[in-house]
Amino acid sequence: MENVRLPLKEAHALACRSVEAIGLTPEEARLVADHLLENALGGYTFAGLPRILALADGHEIHQPRQPIRIERETPVSAMLDGGNHCGYVAVPRCVDIAIEKASKVGMAVVGMHNSWFSGRNAYYLDRIARAGFIGIHTVGGTPAVVPPGATKRFLGTNPIAFAFPADPDPFVFDMGTSATMWGEVLLKSYLGEDFPDGVGVDAQGRPTNSAAEMVKGGVLPFGGYKGFGLSLAIQALGLAGGGRSPKDGAIDRGFLFIVFDPGLLVPPEQFKAELGEMIAAIKSLPKQEGVDDIRIPSERAYRERAQRLADGYIEIGRPVYERLLVLAGRNG
Repeated sequence: MENVRLPLKEAHALACRSVEAIGLTPEEARLVADHLLENALGGYTFAGLPRILALADGHEIHQPRQPIRIERETPVSAMLDGGNHCGYVAVPRCVDIAIEKASKVGMAVVGMHNSWFSGRNAYYLDRIARAGFIGIHTVGGTPAVVPPGATKRFLGTNPIAFAFPADPDPFVFDMGTSATMWGEVLLKSYLGEDFPDGVGVDAQGRPTNSAAEMVKGGVLPFGGYKGFGLSLAIQALGLAGGGRSPKDGAIDRGFLFIVFDPGLLVPPEQFKAELGEMIAAIKSLPKQEGVDDIRIPSERAYRERAQRLADGYIEIGRPVYERLLVLAGRNG
């Protein structure tokens, strides 16, 4: 597949025009574009500009939106109604509140429902860790994953992520509990590409390699029953985050942030130093033949981000680029 090389300013401007074209305000479009460009810089192609096409194709974008509001609040917690705003717009509000509360009392638990498409968990947790806090973030999503033995999707891709303050960049671990992320399925379906065996099923629950057929069917949990169990636990946390139980086949997303100051338990600088020592010890272990480096989660993304910033461009597939140009043309 041919790629198009886009200078960073051009990529950001294209993202803004495209997102405005599907009904978001200029400020909301900027929030979305900032997030998507960061994902692309870190090498997460499916979570970059192609997500705009998924936003445009989603039914939620055509539903009425209300102001984001706090439904319930204590000094250490808050429950938000996302007002049917996409997560790229609504979830930063959760992060703001979590950091503010944790700064005052040392910890915070923040939930939100009535929002969708929040992007990469790591994007939000990076900010939390850079503020000096440990962060845990889960999302109990709408059905995309078929439980083992079933023929119909029920669970979301249900990511879970952790972030810890460290130098020079936070240590972030962000994973979905499905065999692949739904954004990857959508991107490959746009491009007419296939997956290897064991990733997903078609509308009848039969194994398939076709991304287009997985869109109609669903994907599988990673790791069989272990992945299914973890995914189900995250769906339960989604209920605590405000995601309602199934009703007429629909499950609301339940976003949950748990944020705390490591200083509640150990001196913060001690924690950061010991984490750095632990990571350094792992990287200095004897290596297997043919292995040049023992890679730590999030290390590659930060390294690629720095390189792409230095290069001044990102690349996206030409079919995605051409669809974005058409979409942006509505706002031209």
